[in-house]
Amino acid sequence: MRRFAVTAASLASMLVIACESTAPDLAGVWGSSQASLTIEESSATLRILASGGCYGSYGEIDQAIPSGAFSLAGTYIQLTGVAPGSVRYPAQFAGTVAGRHVTLSVTIPALQQTLGPFNLTSGVAMTWPACLYP
Repeated sequence: MRRFAVTAASLASMLVIACESTAPDLAGVWGSSQASLTIEESSATLRILASGGCYGSYGEIDQAIPSGAFSLAGTYIQLTGVAPGSVRYPAQFAGTVAGRHVTLSVTIPALQQTLGPFNLTSGVAMTWPACLYP
């Protein structure tokens, strides 16, 4: 019986290590020619390229992005030239993480609009300044 207990414990440890070693590390920058996604441990920010080489809107997700398919609530922010400088809308971020690629769409019900899908690749750092609206 003791031999079984040691074997079961060893097997459980190996399964935990195997699961941990295959879990993708999503933290970092993901980019394309249309958008830039910065993923942190418990949040993410999506910047969407506008005409003129700047970003005019962005999205915030205040929770971890899991691997595989996901649908997460967040906020879509449009930059404006009028005080207070931006307008915030509830949004839904849906996508899939597959290896080094993320496909992501943003649905903004108040605007009756869906942006994307954006096809982003890990390690591709795209940086643009915020658009300066008059």
